[in-house]
Amino acid sequence: MLRRVLIAFTTALSIFAVSAASAEPMTLKVNYSAIPPHLIPAIFMKKDLIKHEGKSYKIKFVFTRGSAIVMQALAANEMDLGVLSSIAFVHGIQNGKQPFRAIGDLVQDGPQFTSRFAVKKDSPIKTVEDLKGHSIAINAFGGALDMAARLMLKKHGLTPGRDVTIVEAKFPAMHAMLTSGKVDTAVFIAPFWYPAEKAGDIRPLFTMKEALGDSEFLFWVATEQTLKKNHDALVDFFEDYLRARRWFLDPANRKEALEMMSKVAKRPVSNFDWALGERGYYRTKDLRLDHKVFQNTIDKIHEAGFIKEKFDASPYIDESIIKEAAARLK
Repeated sequence: MLRRVLIAFTTALSIFAVSAASAEPMTLKVNYSAIPPHLIPAIFMKKDLIKHEGKSYKIKFVFTRGSAIVMQALAANEMDLGVLSSIAFVHGIQNGKQPFRAIGDLVQDGPQFTSRFAVKKDSPIKTVEDLKGHSIAINAFGGALDMAARLMLKKHGLTPGRDVTIVEAKFPAMHAMLTSGKVDTAVFIAPFWYPAEKAGDIRPLFTMKEALGDSEFLFWVATEQTLKKNHDALVDFFEDYLRARRWFLDPANRKEALEMMSKVAKRPVSNFDWALGERGYYRTKDLRLDHKVFQNTIDKIHEAGFIKEKFDASPYIDESIIKEAAARLK
């Protein structure tokens, strides 16, 4: 009798432990980089609009510098939601055989702001052809800006690496490296272009749009396994994300939103006076991907020889979680 009671008691404890464990919110490891175009750490400061955090999920934000590191982290299951460029996404699927799925837009380059490749104001470099024998700084090899630089060089008869040296540098260091003569050309995304432009000592040489046209610059990616395994938590996460994002992008809330960005980025609010409007990157409604722009971007990458085979993106796009989350907010 005592043995039966002990077995029953032990079984009950086990069931209770499993139930308690299953009730524990899962941790979502979520990627971000420069703010903006990345807004998510600032958006999730709006706690009164975040309904599910701490219940079905918890967030661990993971900062990265470029798509190559994100691709590796997703493949190693060290990240649940990552942001990739088109070229990194295709390479991950074609070469890495990764089960990546594009699930939502972050920003497009071209319809509004386009990234600038700049030289010093007094530089003798006047055209792309003049870059022969000189150097370009990009943020990370294998990313969208690296690819745009290489594509522009090829368009003008230059061979990247042979005719023009390409080096990596952090975005905050670009202006100083350029003006000090450590590099001859540097790339500027919106957060760093406007302060550098105000300084008046640099000028644009070419833009990302000139290399690619309007392009899917950065977008949310997860593995197929993550989408299936964590479906319910991801829908809750994106419901919170979209609700707070709508508030964040509402012009009526711009002052408070800029203050949140300033706090996360640890830079003055004045550095973001251009953001969240037509001077910033274009953002689609509720993270929906523009499938035509997405495919056109990949086609141009293929035509330039940066990916081996033609790539049909449609089988690798899965917006089901975004759609389900948005439907809850209607």
